[in-house]
Amino acid sequence: MDTEEYKKLWKEAIQLCEIEPNEDVAMVFIKYYCSSLGNSMYASMDNEELLLTFVKLVVYEQKFHMKFGSTTPAAFCYQELLARADSGRMDRVFVYDVGDWAADYSDNDYVPMGNCRGYGPRRYFKFLEDYEARVWEEKEFARIRKEELLAEGRKKVQEAKRRHQKRLDTIQQLREKSINECISIIDQSGKSVYYYYELIEEWFINGSLNKDQKAKIMSLFPDKSTRHNIRKRKSLEKI
Repeated sequence: MDTEEYKKLWKEAIQLCEIEPNEDVAMVFIKYYCSSLGNSMYASMDNEELLLTFVKLVVYEQKFHMKFGSTTPAAFCYQELLARADSGRMDRVFVYDVGDWAADYSDNDYVPMGNCRGYGPRRYFKFLEDYEARVWEEKEFARIRKEELLAEGRKKVQEAKRRHQKRLDTIQQLREKSINECISIIDQSGKSVYYYYELIEEWFINGSLNKDQKAKIMSLFPDKSTRHNIRKRKSLEKI
């Protein structure tokens, strides 16, 4: 059969199922397929039988108010229709038309795609495409942000190393000057006295300072500072 013939068969099947007066006949039919959820029984059908079975499952469930929810056999049947569209055994546009009809026709949100969104194939596949695109964008954003943070971290580390080396270089330059000259530079530098701590500690340990120089240096230490800095200051006082 060509696609036009399938369309005709589909429309006629809907009409015949809608006028089915015998609920017991419909119940027997649909419960037969409920007894074996899966695609195996549908795979053995030819295209015509598969299409007619799907229409009956959708219409009977709706017409006779059968509340199958996620266990609806129509969803499993439609998966086989989609598989045949994917393999080229049935026209994809036609199969999507049938699926979109089922989604509009049925009150069961699991018809025909087997999920609770109530989407037909076109809307569902578009939803998946958009969702996957969002997931990819979020992952890409996270990857880029991670790289940026790592770069910022490396930059901060390098800057900290540069500042540390600059401080050590400054202290080394001061070692070449007299103590009084150094004390004057430290006092007027605008930097915390702790910036020069290693040099000051050397003076105390080596006994290089006279009473006035010690008093001047200790006056440069702030009364309030971090616990770590306060411990440093007190260690000098004990020397």
